[in-house]
Amino acid sequence: MDLSLTLFAILWAAADAETVSILSIVAKVTYNIILIILGLNALIIVHEFGHFAVARLCGVRCDKFYIWFDFFGLRFFKFKWGDTEYGLGMFPLGGYVKMLGQEDNPNEIRDEFEKAKQKKEGEPAENSDAPVRSEEELKEALFAPDSYLSKSVPQRMAIISAGVVMNFLFAIVCAAAAYHIGVVETAPIVGNTIPGSPAWAAGLQTGDRITAINGSPARVFSDIIYAMVGSEDGVKLSIDRPVNDETKQIETVLIPRKRKKDLAPSIGVTAMPSLEIASAEEPVYPWAENYYLPNFLQKKDGKKWNVTEINEVPVNNYVQFSDESLKKIGEKVQCKFSDGTETIEITLPAIPMREIGVRFQTGPITMVLPNSDAAKKGIEAGDTILQVDGNADFDPLKLPQYILGKINEGKTTVALLIKKKDGSEKAVDVELSPVRVIPNFASFSMKDPMGSTALGLSWEVLPVIAGIDEVFNPENLSVIGGTVTDVSFLNCEPLLSWSTTFTSKDANGYHFHEVGDKIDIPYIFDMLLQYAKTRELTEKEKAEGKIRQPLKVEMKIVKDGKPLLFKSGIVKESKDWFNTDRGLMLKPETAVVKCSDLTTALSMGAAKMVHDSLYIFRTLRALFSGNVSPRALSGPVGIVNITYAVIDRGMAHYLLFLCLIGANLAVINLLPIPVLDGGHLMFLLYEGIFRRPPNTTLLIILSYIGLFLILALMVWALSLDVSCVKRL
Repeated sequence: MDLSLTLFAILWAAADAETVSILSIVAKVTYNIILIILGLNALIIVHEFGHFAVARLCGVRCDKFYIWFDFFGLRFFKFKWGDTEYGLGMFPLGGYVKMLGQEDNPNEIRDEFEKAKQKKEGEPAENSDAPVRSEEELKEALFAPDSYLSKSVPQRMAIISAGVVMNFLFAIVCAAAAYHIGVVETAPIVGNTIPGSPAWAAGLQTGDRITAINGSPARVFSDIIYAMVGSEDGVKLSIDRPVNDETKQIETVLIPRKRKKDLAPSIGVTAMPSLEIASAEEPVYPWAENYYLPNFLQKKDGKKWNVTEINEVPVNNYVQFSDESLKKIGEKVQCKFSDGTETIEITLPAIPMREIGVRFQTGPITMVLPNSDAAKKGIEAGDTILQVDGNADFDPLKLPQYILGKINEGKTTVALLIKKKDGSEKAVDVELSPVRVIPNFASFSMKDPMGSTALGLSWEVLPVIAGIDEVFNPENLSVIGGTVTDVSFLNCEPLLSWSTTFTSKDANGYHFHEVGDKIDIPYIFDMLLQYAKTRELTEKEKAEGKIRQPLKVEMKIVKDGKPLLFKSGIVKESKDWFNTDRGLMLKPETAVVKCSDLTTALSMGAAKMVHDSLYIFRTLRALFSGNVSPRALSGPVGIVNITYAVIDRGMAHYLLFLCLIGANLAVINLLPIPVLDGGHLMFLLYEGIFRRPPNTTLLIILSYIGLFLILALMVWALSLDVSCVKRL
């Protein structure tokens, strides 16, 4: 053993850096795959062991206990211990326990028994050519004292439900172990609210800490997300809001929204970042790298850089950092970073937004903040902004930052010309109310509007060309007034998942279809254009001497019923529109949930299991009500992919995920669907009440219906996994 370790150490030391890197990657991938296999199969083993253990306690003989299935006798191995054959099948589709007398339809045994008796007595039997078991085998299955069918209804119900109980217990143990290790999760603190969302309407602000949801403590940010599912009647939030040096306690009730194209309901909040740089190796987003010097945070192993000061103002949290940074939007700022022992000062640049010299038409106002000056002045949803400070050519995408600029200049009002829903026009001076909300964040989903909290309004941006920058696009003036139907980013790497119906990719670039229906202008130009990456040349193209082409934009447009083309718009850097986060890649604000006491850990584990089980139940209910889209489901491929990603976050997160999957399997198995444990329990309950098993024909029909539903669900989920069916 010592010699093998010494040889390994010598070989490792002799390997070059590249080899070590490859070996470490292989080791990591192998480790992750092993954990996936062990975890998912542990769920199967504990479920089947539950059936097995209770069956043996009830005196039922178990002929087989298999992990995976041994169809056609194909198995990796088997061995016999006592009366039971144990084995590992070759088909990784679950597992099973074969009990003496256990049948999907127990009435079939009785029918077979009658046929066998008729055959023995020489009487003609129906379907006499059908193969039947011997009378002795059928007698054993029906009447042997160690047969499943010979047991009472309560005993059989205990055997059937034992698998689900074990899944619940397994979920508790996994969650308890995770909390004993310590779970580092995103803190339940609001980073931003989305214009026009329920959270925005309720006045939630950056820095608000959600302390309780419907009276239950909110420990992590995902609690907020989970609470939205199946809560059509509203969610009560308890909030701690920092105000100067004090904390203000607020309670509000939000009704989650689900728009037609959304997969699930939400209230429109994002998590708050911390002041810690995500990685010294990758301190900024790829699209911001060109504005920073290489290695500006001095790449060093183990360094954890935190923002400590901006423009000579000490900052203790992201709220303070954001406030100071936004005061100088469009300007460079000086920022200090510290790793606890060393402090360095960096100039953070003002990073221009990308644009194409096109101004889109301002659409109707979607929401007016309650108690805002805009609401007091009579502005309503459905009205339209015609002019801002006398300018009819304002850009609706840039308007939030224009309002921020006025606040930074000390201005307190903005003059609006409003077109009312009835067609009349009204001039209004709106007082600005600056609050802690990032000014332009319209890209939470494909269909979010633009908005300004200071102005108290959110508005649509229509896919209609309202104006063209003649300097950059003199040949495209004819498209003014036309409606955009498709947007193409030429020479661009893919930006969204390929499992969407409104995106496609070819050799020339990346395309967005159904603009204005499934994807809106703000998401395309306020988000995706900023993150777009110019396509790298292939090795073949490099060998052919081709040059990397710049990012360009084309749009298909319909005007007066005729198709037009906005040709190859050149992407330029804006002079009056800037990224609000300066490209810094910050870690989210985290909360550590940990308990060293075993009793407390088990108590928290049980609470987590109940929480996850109720979440699964609410999700199923919301699927049937249409509040959650069936396109939000994941199948086996999706589960494996998620598990792989979760493992990278650490053992505690992996155990919590197993808790969620274990609770999921338990709840699904309890559904009163034939072929599932819940279906068997339903039939046993009928037998216990009426003192006879269900009608054979009805049982067969229901079983086939149940099997069809399960198979259909599996096919649907798998189709989503492999993108045969598009999610969006």
